[in-house]
Amino acid sequence: MIILAFFEKHLIWSVQTANGRTDYFYYDAITWIVAALVLAWLVWFFVTRYLRNKSLRRKPRSRRDKSLKNIIKIKNELTSLWLKKGISQKIHAVGVGKLANGAYCIQIFISDSNAQMFESNANQNIPNQYKNVPLILVGMPQARLLTTENLSANFSTEEYRKLIRERHDVIIGGISGANANLDGNSGTIGYFCRRKSLFPRRTEVCLLSNSHVFADLRRQTVEEHDFILQPSPGEPAMSRPVAELIHLSPLKFENDVTDANFVDAAIAKLLRGQPHKPLLPFIGEIKRYVEKSEVEPGENVRKFGRTTGYTCGKIFSIALDIRIKYDRTGKQAFFRDQFLIEPDKKTCEKFVEKGDSGSLLVDGENNAVGLIFAGANGNVNFENEEQKPAICINNYGLANSISEVMSRMKIELLLESSSD
Repeated sequence: MIILAFFEKHLIWSVQTANGRTDYFYYDAITWIVAALVLAWLVWFFVTRYLRNKSLRRKPRSRRDKSLKNIIKIKNELTSLWLKKGISQKIHAVGVGKLANGAYCIQIFISDSNAQMFESNANQNIPNQYKNVPLILVGMPQARLLTTENLSANFSTEEYRKLIRERHDVIIGGISGANANLDGNSGTIGYFCRRKSLFPRRTEVCLLSNSHVFADLRRQTVEEHDFILQPSPGEPAMSRPVAELIHLSPLKFENDVTDANFVDAAIAKLLRGQPHKPLLPFIGEIKRYVEKSEVEPGENVRKFGRTTGYTCGKIFSIALDIRIKYDRTGKQAFFRDQFLIEPDKKTCEKFVEKGDSGSLLVDGENNAVGLIFAGANGNVNFENEEQKPAICINNYGLANSISEVMSRMKIELLLESSSD
């Protein structure tokens, strides 16, 4: 009887006609059938979306040490203590790395400026431990965003130079491209993506790079007909518009640790009819992407960019909090949770150079790891320092997590394993 109560019919209205009265009924069974169909559709939609997203991510390689979550929390405390404005002009980054024995540590990055370690206390030094976590002092030049006005870098062959900086009829990743308003500057077109939506825009293909490559950060807005030129306006080759800026992550400058940047990313819609091919020179198509929580110190990575081309390196730090200079504005920007990459000295002297901003960072299996946006070159000298660093890092690169970029920009990469 209780079950039958759910399938009763209900009078909605009656109409008087010449032949008598006509009654119209509403049946509960229809409601339950429609509700079941809607529920089944919703379950199908979310399950298929989950399975699809899972298939596009790199499979976890190993289970992370449970202590890492606590170490990152302690690292955040040190960031608040030592990277806050007015505390130290020498300390410009704090990150998480690994010791030779595989244990996690917290890395404190200092420059070789003449300033004392802590402005309020000339005698204070960096301790060897903090809350039982080893602290490693690392000497490193301060990072800068990597657009460039320098066109003088030489390549080993003219063919290699053309591969990066000349005009391409078919757009690929890793080649020169930048906003038309960045007179004399050059950057890198990173890769291809689509905007996420309930109904995917299958025909819309976008280019992915940095905000400071695809936009003029002196205004930080998207203007009508804000074109991306290929090659960049700073190249001697004849450039032309290939895409139009549609979305960027505005960067906050002169910000403090409580108001951090997380990504430096922008997307531009390819102009109708513009040929493209989703691949990177010497790397190929991108297969999947890597979640930020799955990236470990010591991982092998590589990239292809406008200035240095194909270079290899290793993740030196994760969860890196760092202050970065932008030469075009003369200001600094504070970023949280970045990756620091050191070059593989056996294969390349530098991992990045100015002009490589926007390059896609990938692992050895063609999985996207990050988006290059900054770095530094040159050596640091600590001979006259009272507290000398245990390690020095030069010619390094910095990257946003690609999963962070995808989440905040609401995009999906054009991956080999995804359907077009």
